[in-house]
Amino acid sequence: MGAEKQLMVEAAVLYYEKKCTQQEIAQIMKLTRQTVSKLLNDAINERIVEIRIHDPEKDCGELERQLCSRFGIRRAVVCSVSGKDDDLCQLMTVKKAVEYLLPTLEQGGKKIALSWGRTLQSFIVELPQVRTEGNTVFPLFGATDSERSCFLSNELARGFADKIGAEVKYAWFPYRPDQAEDGALFKNTSYYKKIEALWENVDLAIVGIGNTAVLRMFEDVFGHHERKDDAVGDIATHLFTADGTLIEPYERALCASAESLRKAGETVAIACSSDGNDKIDAICGALRTGLVDTLVTDEHTAQKVLKR
Repeated sequence: MGAEKQLMVEAAVLYYEKKCTQQEIAQIMKLTRQTVSKLLNDAINERIVEIRIHDPEKDCGELERQLCSRFGIRRAVVCSVSGKDDDLCQLMTVKKAVEYLLPTLEQGGKKIALSWGRTLQSFIVELPQVRTEGNTVFPLFGATDSERSCFLSNELARGFADKIGAEVKYAWFPYRPDQAEDGALFKNTSYYKKIEALWENVDLAIVGIGNTAVLRMFEDVFGHHERKDDAVGDIATHLFTADGTLIEPYERALCASAESLRKAGETVAIACSSDGNDKIDAICGALRTGLVDTLVTDEHTAQKVLKR
């Protein structure tokens, strides 16, 4: 390297990496300030220094393209976030989901199916009060005995319907009846048949992605502890492995089938990695199931998913 280029390198290191002022560099290198300024300009012209401007929207667009290409999903919607705080990432993610879904909701005339979870509950909280026409909201599975509000599927459906002025249909039956005979009885009721008909004709499904913490919480309900399978997460109570293989639901489970989700007009998963690394495993597995058309997430989660 020539002496002139060596001076450019040294000036650039002091200016861009050490954050010295041009006057400080002049004193260190025993040069005039004008000479330092010329060295810095020449360093750019000689491509010793490359200045790159990161546009958050452009960066997120590239993440979206990579997610779609890697996992074969229809679309990804990634929001930029100023920091890595878990609560902030979740808030920005659900706000992005509201921004993405609101035009579809306002079109009206949609059969909208919901799953459960903390992220989905946050999404409903952030959803503005709007007037829509002809929308019907319903849960994707029967009720469990959970006392946590984010896992009360009928309550989430009611809250969502209230926000958009939609009709709500409830799943007035348990997710897992105690006896096989009870399951058969529920399936013969008029309210089950009405929900089942809606499951077969979903226009829009909005789901969260559960991780191993959710599986442990509902292992008795899912029958997960009895089968000792390799599930890493769930979508609307459908368990899956890390490679996206779906696990057959418990034989008495009263829920929309995986095929119903697969043929829905659009299934939108809202997820971020606030629950740790096992959530990244769950998101990767979920995207490989073929059940998710659209993923809404934040840029930090998107980067982790792509690295995983």
